Amino acid sequence: MSDTVIDARVKGPTIDDLGAWRPEEIPEIAGILAMKRHWSGNLFLKVRDEYEAATRGMGPLDHATARPIVEGLRTLRYMLWYDRFCQDRMWQTVGRIVGSRMDEWAKAIEPRPDDLGTLETVGDFTYPGYYETLDFHRQDGGVWRDVRGAVVYMLGARLVHVGRNDRFELHDHIARAIEMPTPPKRILDIGCGFGKNAFSLKARWPDAEVHGIDLAAPCLALARRMATERNLTIHWRQADAELLPDPSDGYDLITIAMVMHELPKPAIDNVLREALRVLRPGGRLVMLENRYIGDPLRDWVLAWHSDLIAEPYWRPWRDLDPAAECRAAGFAEARTEKWYTPHFTPAMEADPRKWFIPWGMTTAVKG
Repeated sequence: MSDTVIDARVKGPTIDDLGAWRPEEIPEIAGILAMKRHWSGNLFLKVRDEYEAATRGMGPLDHATARPIVEGLRTLRYMLWYDRFCQDRMWQTVGRIVGSRMDEWAKAIEPRPDDLGTLETVGDFTYPGYYETLDFHRQDGGVWRDVRGAVVYMLGARLVHVGRNDRFELHDHIARAIEMPTPPKRILDIGCGFGKNAFSLKARWPDAEVHGIDLAAPCLALARRMATERNLTIHWRQADAELLPDPSDGYDLITIAMVMHELPKPAIDNVLREALRVLRPGGRLVMLENRYIGDPLRDWVLAWHSDLIAEPYWRPWRDLDPAAECRAAGFAEARTEKWYTPHFTPAMEADPRKWFIPWGMTTAVKG
């Protein structure tokens, strides 16, 4: 939350205090950000130059025709290797920083009597096979095994967008973009992680009852502490979105931000059916995910990027029509529209020499 005031009742170091880069850590963090900018700037431009030279005079190409040309570009292999190197370097550096003060982190996240909202976890929780057997994003150990994984993920999320999401402002923009005919009374954020999207939803609709569910118990514990420090009452629960522990017709709004691309197709179908079930008639499901640009070079590089960072379901998800999937699940109406962050604008999408992250926002309504 970019404009959050820490609750005065909080004593001792806050999560934000512990997460602030110390002076001796800043050069390493700055180095990672510089590498990411080099990847999306200088390296991409060199690949673009080679692609334009290889396709000069050929006219517009479809993705299938362009693929062997893109694969043959001299600089592409280095760009993809560098991409994976940056990803691994980021997690290694953040992991080392978290480990250097793990005792402080563990103490800060411990439940306290005055924590706001509720937290429900399951001791013998059964994780889906696709989730338990893969460390998404190449984060060694994943986010669900211990507190360290959750904290590493939280701090890494500040760097993934090249330092443009330091206080998770991206999710404030997502919340503001959601259109509702009337203010929602009950909201569910599916795949909430450490809470960044739920924080923004509660800030936009402070009178709403906001719930966040996720598979990872350590992320939920971190989310509750961060919410308390922000004076936000949110209810957190460990659950599988394929089988929600909620009665039917209970929510006015359900959000799923950057989660569906981490699910295999059968899980996608189940999550959509469950979202439909627990929404009230007239309630809305809002999903934010990547989409295709239509430029073969950038689309192929983005597809291979998702493969390299251990997102095996990302490419199959982009081949789907999200609105059509919602209608197939039973939603009365659904539409997908282009959505832009403040840092990735329509002008950048139109310029083939700009690296661009394409987003699509799908809104589906229960009949």
